[in-house]
Amino acid sequence: MSDDFHPSPEAAFARGRLLQSQHRMQDAIACYKQALELDAHHTPSFVMLALCWMDDDVTAPKSVDAAKRAVALEPENAFARSVFALALNANAKDGQTGAIKEALKQADEAVGIDPDSDFSHAVLARLHLRLRDFPQAETAARAALALDTENTMAAEVLSAALLLQKKDGDNKDLIRYQLERNADDDSAHTSAGWMAVMEGDHKKANEHFLEALRLNPMNENARMGLIESFRARSWPYRLQLRFAHFMNQFTEGRQMAIMIGGFIAYKVLSTWLKTVSPILAYLVIGAWLLFVLWAHLARGFSSAFVVMDRFARQALRPREYWEGVVVGGLIFGAIACLALGFAWGLEAEGGFSALVCILAAVINAAAFTNDHWLGMYVYGAAAALAGFVSFYTTLDAFAGLHLPFAGELGALILLLGIATTWLRGLGVLYR
Repeated sequence: MSDDFHPSPEAAFARGRLLQSQHRMQDAIACYKQALELDAHHTPSFVMLALCWMDDDVTAPKSVDAAKRAVALEPENAFARSVFALALNANAKDGQTGAIKEALKQADEAVGIDPDSDFSHAVLARLHLRLRDFPQAETAARAALALDTENTMAAEVLSAALLLQKKDGDNKDLIRYQLERNADDDSAHTSAGWMAVMEGDHKKANEHFLEALRLNPMNENARMGLIESFRARSWPYRLQLRFAHFMNQFTEGRQMAIMIGGFIAYKVLSTWLKTVSPILAYLVIGAWLLFVLWAHLARGFSSAFVVMDRFARQALRPREYWEGVVVGGLIFGAIACLALGFAWGLEAEGGFSALVCILAAVINAAAFTNDHWLGMYVYGAAAALAGFVSFYTTLDAFAGLHLPFAGELGALILLLGIATTWLRGLGVLYR
């Protein structure tokens, strides 16, 4: 494009906005850059560059620089400061709470500058949601919608906040209103899909997510929901989702108290039953272990069936695909170890190998779902070790190789697996 078509930064910027509305991002970026070549202090171009760059992992760091320049040029520009908050949020990894709180501070300042900006309130709501402050997210989203009922970001955040507080009635009313107002709103179908997932209606969820992706193929939230709807075809995972939905109505502190209280109740009950009826005590112990394993393995087990579905696996990202392969493979490996041990008269060896495989699956399940900026590497290293040791102990049990330190390494994985159930539950280096 020659300068003849862009005699001023405003003309270049206007063309960039048109191209951006047509989802021609690279062409739009070129126009915004051209506007800045014509006027190095053209704040709107910096703002739009930040918006174009922040959703791509490769260019996301540049979005912070662009938004920061815009705020430096116009400190009282609420829209620029809100975009700066979004850029900081896009670059903050899960677990980097300090960085997310800095983004929240910028969003709060934007609302202070212009209390009548629905966009600023919506950005504030999104950041409260990421920090799991659901009541504040709901308040900010409602404030945005009070200013503009068409604000789709605010509506989507409000639906998520209501869902995660188990305010199902209010959420259903909101979704019904969104769909009646605009049946072609992909965010409304996404919200409806997540509501259906939590209710255990995976077929209805699947329909809504597919419709959302038809309307907007770039809707990542809908793609993730579609995967959840595929996983939810497995009844263990549907139970897990219902349990998670029930727990979401409590704060993180209360959830932790419930978990610790449940463990104490289990220990007291099982200890008392050993003096009354050992059989009942073992049944309680078995039920508790089954509950713990189900809570950690339901998603990976369900992902394995998604991988085996030729149509469903096309929606998987590589990480999600390997989650199903590895976690599902270890679970089926544990079953195979038990069967072979019984068939070959190696019950003790097969049982030990099966236990190692199951605990290795727990560690890997935690690693594949962990987005904590540091924890993902810690859990990942433990998962790699667990995978190797599970294969090593299985060879030792069934190949007659008598491999050195197989028992010790297997015991280490058992300890790591037990530790993972607690560390993951308490959120230690885990998000």
